[in-house]
Amino acid sequence: MSTDDTTPDGLIPAAILASDTPVAVYGYARAKAGEEGRMLGEIQAIIGLTRKEDGCEQYVVHTTPDRPGAFAFYERWSSGAHLLAHVSQPFMQTYFAAIADLVEGELEAHWLHPLS
Repeated sequence: MSTDDTTPDGLIPAAILASDTPVAVYGYARAKAGEEGRMLGEIQAIIGLTRKEDGCEQYVVHTTPDRPGAFAFYERWSSGAHLLAHVSQPFMQTYFAAIADLVEGELEAHWLHPLS
C-alpha cells in the first residue's frame, strides 16, 4: 500500500492528486486463473457506489468474452481531490484489500489530463 494506506504503491502520481482540473485514467487488470468470478464480483460491487460519488464524471469497466478475467477501466474525476476522496472511501479500501490476491501481476494505470 502507499504511504497514505489508501491505494496500491505508486498507483496514483502526486501530480494527479494535486490537480484542480479534471483527471482521467484508463487501466487494465487481469484476474489470476480460477479467480475470474471473484474478481468480477468485487468490481461489480463498486461500480454503482463509485458512480454516485461527488466528482465522478465517468466510471466504466469493460470486459470481453474472449479473455475471461480481463478488465479494462476508464475513470474521469473533476479533480485530484475528488479522486483522492474516492480511493479513501471505506468500500474502496475493502476493494483494494480483496483484489490484492486476485490480480495477476500489477494493476496497470495510465493517467491522463483531458484537453477539454
